[in-house]
Amino acid sequence: MKSIYIIFSFFILSTLTIHAQEETVFNNHGGIRLSGIWGGSYNAMADFGDNFNLNSGGFFTFEINEDFLIGWEGYDSDIDDNGRDISIDGNDLLLGYAPNSDRVIHPMIYLQAGSGKLEVEDVGSDRVLVIQPSVGAEINIARFFRLGIDGGYRFFNNTDLSGYSDKDFSGPVLGLRLKFGWSW
Repeated sequence: MKSIYIIFSFFILSTLTIHAQEETVFNNHGGIRLSGIWGGSYNAMADFGDNFNLNSGGFFTFEINEDFLIGWEGYDSDIDDNGRDISIDGNDLLLGYAPNSDRVIHPMIYLQAGSGKLEVEDVGSDRVLVIQPSVGAEINIARFFRLGIDGGYRFFNNTDLSGYSDKDFSGPVLGLRLKFGWSW
């Protein structure tokens, strides 16, 4: 959890610029400026052993300085492991970077990190740390709607359930993001 705070602090500090005394942190001449609000759904296919499972969820972000996103993402994933039900639920910090987001097609970089609850039928439940970096592209369909596709890797940490390890849940992820909101 400490690493999440370090990453978050680095992200915020890298967007701060402090210039002359007549400027402030929250103005149009530099510093941090809220430039939009976005939310929507995120669906992803994630690797589990020899199978892929569907992660579904939603997100809400603030757009800062037209290029940076900071917000929350929640997700739910149900896996069938040879007749045994496995459930993964999470509420994560979501950081994003979208250079040239005013272009019709532009790149996206995301970092999702936070605590999740892992439940395995007849085994028990555990709190795990999930970190998922990804890169992709986004298309501006309309001023209020963007469609994105990204790929990355989901890292699990602290899995402490009998018969399972971090490697069982870590793996590649391919996602589709429907993003609704507004940039001003």
